[in-house]
Amino acid sequence: MAISSLINPSGKPSCQDALWHIALSNNSGQTDMKYVFDVFNGSTQLIRVKVYPEPTNGRGYFDASRVVKNEITYDWFVPAKSGGDAMNLVGSNTLNQITYNIRVGEDVSGITTLNMASGNITAYNWVPPMLKRKQFDISQKSNNWLTNRPLTIKAGLNDKILIPLFDDGIHLFFSIQTYNQNNTLIASWDEDVSEAFFWRQCDIGANAINEQYGGSLVNSNVKYYKVTLKNSGNYGDTIVVNLECDPRYTPMNLYFINHFGMFDTARFNLSQKKMMSIERKSYQQKEYDFNTTSVDYYNANNVYNESKINYNSKSNWSYKLTMNYPTDQEYEWLAELIDSPQIFAEIDGDYYPVTLKTTSYEYMKYQNDGLKEFSIEIEMNQTRFGFRR
Repeated sequence: MAISSLINPSGKPSCQDALWHIALSNNSGQTDMKYVFDVFNGSTQLIRVKVYPEPTNGRGYFDASRVVKNEITYDWFVPAKSGGDAMNLVGSNTLNQITYNIRVGEDVSGITTLNMASGNITAYNWVPPMLKRKQFDISQKSNNWLTNRPLTIKAGLNDKILIPLFDDGIHLFFSIQTYNQNNTLIASWDEDVSEAFFWRQCDIGANAINEQYGGSLVNSNVKYYKVTLKNSGNYGDTIVVNLECDPRYTPMNLYFINHFGMFDTARFNLSQKKMMSIERKSYQQKEYDFNTTSVDYYNANNVYNESKINYNSKSNWSYKLTMNYPTDQEYEWLAELIDSPQIFAEIDGDYYPVTLKTTSYEYMKYQNDGLKEFSIEIEMNQTRFGFRR
């Protein structure tokens, strides 16, 4: 008598969604029987769970996602590279996924037998959409850009445009074309994406393209350029980058983990307001001194005594950022910024982790709301302490 079947998640399932494993044992009819599920990451055991059979069909059901998603790492952000691979910031076959081992046994009459059936499952780090749950699979993004953003982007000539791609084992090329003010093709260039990795974090900004190109393919004469993923004559989606200047404002770029577990870029190109909040610690004391002939409230220099001592302070900074008139599609995509687990702000060439103070989001549509700016408030994760008195 043993485990007669084990059904594991198929396709490219999300570790951020349920990962149901279904086992069936010949002993499922016994009243004291329990299924024993073990989850391993390599040689490390993550959890052991004993589950009673489902009364209606005798099967054991176990959702591994609650433990598996804890194995995903996030601290790998690379904002820039130099040299001939400047467009390829990070490449990995394991960065955004985990392969775990499920082992199923049974506990019958107090006797536990382990690992009677097993399997290896690869789970991927993406968030299931609100609609079409379990209908969408990340394989639908294979060999293409790994983003939900609209593929027409406004950017400055010096902006980074971080965008990921999912290479499902096919050799890809960047195909780049530049156009002038008359919409006439200036130049065209194909560049090897480099060795194939499943997960690639790319920068398709002008500076990264020029450094990888070894010249000035994208310059001030370019009105817009196109970046297409190509494989042996087959083309993926094309991203169109419209170059624009912002004479009145200095844009701020936020780089955030999107719903596919990789970094996207949101450009806030209107006004930005910097704010500071202070938390003070203080205590009270008497505001006068007892002297032999008087009670003095100030000294010979006419400096009054302190009745309250501010002995410590803590400063926190935040910014209010505004984006100029996102489209309906951009409003759909920007919801991923609101619930992103990791965000970096680029300020004066440095990259600072920030936390969104915005906690609610309204999806705008031009039909209902007209042209509408998009504003958020970010908090710098850079607390500073003042003088200790």
